[in-house]
Amino acid sequence: MSLLISNYIILKQHNLLIESHSGNLDLDSYINFVTKTTLDPLFSKNMNYYIDLSNVVVTASIDDIRKYNDFTEENFKSEIKRKVALVTNSPNQMVFATLFKNSNTQKLKEIKVFSTNESAFEWLNCSLNKNEFLTIFRSLKKDSFN
Repeated sequence: MSLLISNYIILKQHNLLIESHSGNLDLDSYINFVTKTTLDPLFSKNMNYYIDLSNVVVTASIDDIRKYNDFTEENFKSEIKRKVALVTNSPNQMVFATLFKNSNTQKLKEIKVFSTNESAFEWLNCSLNKNEFLTIFRSLKKDSFN
């Protein structure tokens, strides 16, 4: 069993946080990762998120989704509407992401599940050029495997 390996980059000028994960996705590992990102001086609770789950095995439970929602309700209430794009490529990831989306308790957080990087990026309607995004994303994802 591999642990969760996570990388991120914050593009403050584009109001975007890009995450790339590989390994086993469990509640504690992800909460530790999220907590780490909030310590970044570029972090804002009002950012949009691009979250790549395409290389994870989800080991979190349905109850863990509720616990994560409680954690975010307590720590990350945004003041403006924001988007969260979840990218998946397996049934395990898709089921988890859909359950996560359907159990969202934050009215200002819109979540959508995607099967391609391009469609997720387009939905976010970010000011970043698509080719720039793909270059940044591929570099971040590559770092997840090194």
